[in-house]
Amino acid sequence: MIRLSVIYPNKDNGQFDFDYYMATHMPLVATLYAEYGLKSWQVDKGTSMSSKMPSEFVAACYMDFDSMDSLKQAMKNKGGEVMADLKNFTDIEPAVSFGELLGQC
Repeated sequence: MIRLSVIYPNKDNGQFDFDYYMATHMPLVATLYAEYGLKSWQVDKGTSMSSKMPSEFVAACYMDFDSMDSLKQAMKNKGGEVMADLKNFTDIEPAVSFGELLGQC
């Protein structure tokens, strides 16, 4: 299983619309990537244990795909549509990484 991680770093005056993200963007992503092996997704909202140490990220999304090939096909064929929607909920450029899922409980 391959995991795509999309992390929106916390930045001064950065805007992020969680309502739009959860109600519109993630269902769009799920629909577009389903035919390419998207198995599941999760979203985290950054929180902090102390006002003196704000979270390093505003939001993070984790998407699990069957294989690297299926992820590549999803991004090649539908990635442009997904990226075009970013302007509708944020002005923060996300950090993107890929990993092989070795275990979970």
